[in-house]
Amino acid sequence: MNIYVVSEQIGLQGYWVTDILAGISKEALKKNITIVDYNGEKPELTEEYTRPLVLAIGYSYQWMESTCRQMKKKGVEPLLVNAGLDIHTETLSVAGFVSFGIQKAMYHVMNYLISNKRTKIAFFGAHDETHSDQVKIDEFLKLCTHLQLPLGKADVYKDSTIADCAKSFELNMHRYNAVICSSDAAAVYLLKWLEDKGRKVPEDLFVIGFGNTVLSEAFKPTLTTVENNFVELGHQAVKLHQFLQRNNDIHTASVLVECPLIERQTTGAVRYKKTQPRINTGNMPLYDADPDILTALQLEELLRMWDDIDRQIIDGLLQDKTIIGIADGLFISVSAVKYRIKKMLTAGDFKNKEHLAEVVRKYNIV
Repeated sequence: MNIYVVSEQIGLQGYWVTDILAGISKEALKKNITIVDYNGEKPELTEEYTRPLVLAIGYSYQWMESTCRQMKKKGVEPLLVNAGLDIHTETLSVAGFVSFGIQKAMYHVMNYLISNKRTKIAFFGAHDETHSDQVKIDEFLKLCTHLQLPLGKADVYKDSTIADCAKSFELNMHRYNAVICSSDAAAVYLLKWLEDKGRKVPEDLFVIGFGNTVLSEAFKPTLTTVENNFVELGHQAVKLHQFLQRNNDIHTASVLVECPLIERQTTGAVRYKKTQPRINTGNMPLYDADPDILTALQLEELLRMWDDIDRQIIDGLLQDKTIIGIADGLFISVSAVKYRIKKMLTAGDFKNKEHLAEVVRKYNIV
């Protein structure tokens, strides 16, 4: 049997797409299923492949809408991955959804903050193009009403760039003792911004992100965050695909992947000792042209691939050592050092080794 797959093309920000595809590949391998790139035509049906289903992996409503429209013209049934059923997607009439249980996660986050006597809550860093951000905002506003908190749309900070979100937030930050961020990228940016403004985390403000990215744990203070297991989304997408193929009488179905809260230092879960001030930013599919977000995404790609030798090479660059000096210190060849540096530059799309060292120093991750 084949599974046809198409994904939204979003470049460096798309590490999460890679994770979803990895989950699809692993689950497909276990079931002896072949993954095929969807070419825009209706898949050929067989005894096993009885419905023309295609897994569509995306994050923006515009892409999902146009993709579903084009598929329907070809008689194809879209199965959306990373997009849940809500007011924005219910009109697309798709075969199914595989998404994170954002509503339930937001409920846990809000109750966690309230239980810690943090009831003056802002939502920070949302982007209009990102479907999941809007789901989080909608749920945040519903929960504010349900939990009888004196909060509303004025407490949601979203703009075209994360820096503009911060400018708006600055006017009102004295009102809050907690911030829920749309992503780890937004959260880590906010942490440095708050540091520059003299606000203490977690003493003055609790900060919570979404993603549980590598950077969220490497950054100091470590970030309390909601886990988004994109690999598991891929696993569940294959399982739902198989379920719908076996049950033609079921028109549509959905799967929600759990999103546990990971407690760390930004909500006081673990004590940390502050060292010298640094600069930073974060990670997750967000602002397409926002340099603060994109720089953090470069770091995420770097952190995902490097090992202890890479870390020591970076440490050498931070100490302004030459390539020869780094190689001698690690007892490896000069060519090996050059190869590893090139690999790191490529992974994070850095301009050169000086740019790489500058970003790592800025975010204090070594």
